[in-house]
Amino acid sequence: MTAPAEASSRGLGDRWGFLSVAVGLGVYGLASYAYLTVSGRALGVALFAPLSVLWTLLNAVGIGLFLPLEQELGRTTASLRARRRGNGPAVRAVLATGGALLAGVAVVCLVAWPALEARLFHGHAVLVPLLVGGLAGMAVAYAARGLLAGNSRYPAYGAQLAVDGVLRVGGAGLLAVLGVREVGAYALVLVLAPLLSVLVTTRRAGLVAPGEATDAVGLRRAVVALVLASLASQLLANVGPIIVQLRAAPHEQVLTAQFTAALTVARVPVFMFAAVQAVLLPGLAALRGAGDLAGFRRRLGLVTAVTAGLAAAGTLAVWAWGDALVPLLFGDAFSVASVGRGAVTLIALSGGLFMLAQVAAQALLALSGDRAVGTGWGVGLVALVLTAVVPGPVTTVAAVALVVGSAVALLALAVPLLARLRVAAATEVDHV
Repeated sequence: MTAPAEASSRGLGDRWGFLSVAVGLGVYGLASYAYLTVSGRALGVALFAPLSVLWTLLNAVGIGLFLPLEQELGRTTASLRARRRGNGPAVRAVLATGGALLAGVAVVCLVAWPALEARLFHGHAVLVPLLVGGLAGMAVAYAARGLLAGNSRYPAYGAQLAVDGVLRVGGAGLLAVLGVREVGAYALVLVLAPLLSVLVTTRRAGLVAPGEATDAVGLRRAVVALVLASLASQLLANVGPIIVQLRAAPHEQVLTAQFTAALTVARVPVFMFAAVQAVLLPGLAALRGAGDLAGFRRRLGLVTAVTAGLAAAGTLAVWAWGDALVPLLFGDAFSVASVGRGAVTLIALSGGLFMLAQVAAQALLALSGDRAVGTGWGVGLVALVLTAVVPGPVTTVAAVALVVGSAVALLALAVPLLARLRVAAATEVDHV
């Protein structure tokens, strides 16, 4: 997330902005969990299954495709503002790339409508256009957040996150109170919430300023590179329910909903990791830019230790209490017994490995290892796919695939990171 990175290096006003982003992120995360819980209880396990698939696709594909819009718009806008230059041409280039991505995925969804309806959405045809609408809403939201971050409008950034989250849980709660049991109605909430949050919190004036022509081709290439790495990482983290849905027999369709419920609880540490990212990771690039390799190593060691501790604690907690927490939050129909206690523990372990892989990826980016980051996530995704086709119980195979994919990605990212650190240390010694 770009805003904390910007806010952490400025004065008291920006510290308040950083706090606004942290609060907004917390509200958004908790509200997202509440949305799933309310929807699961209101719809029941059978109807929640196709909604859980939609949720997974939005998180895997939507974040993977459009988070890079936020990253590039935030970084480019902040850089141009620092040089007292307008961001208009750069914004148009980035948004054109984002529009092309959205149009491309919309065409794929429409062409694959029959397959998506039959194989993923349990015959609920309305979920296909709602998937496209949800992706469009995410594209708009991420682009708006990038402009807010680049213009140092952190309170508005945090407010947008909070409003989005409140609208999600509020919409689902209202539908539940009214006794609505239509999957499409709960899915529509995911389309409207990000769009309304942008309308409520974003003022366009001042976010885009006229400027000189920019390297549009270079910006597009940067966005595409970010998209490839981001998409691979998000698929790696979120594709578990899709594996279950594709492999489940007709009489096992409820397993997708139960697996998603288990995944939601088991991945709580990943949500908490967002705070670690916001507080500890942003300074890595600044330390490297200042030539403070020793400080870089200390910061990296600290964040790795905190992340490993969080991952271990989360995995142990899920092993000990996961079989009670899942039905407590989602209802008895979502019992862990259907998924398997071992599988739920493996899901938690995969989340811990994924967090450590993210740390390695962020450190590599700070060391200008963009290509290595893309390769690392790609290798992990390939390992996950290969594991997902191995014969065995559906939920167990999906959980093992998540672990293998995250572990391989961590290894593929850690090796070039250690190599770059050695090179940096040797270069530093030569310069002394």
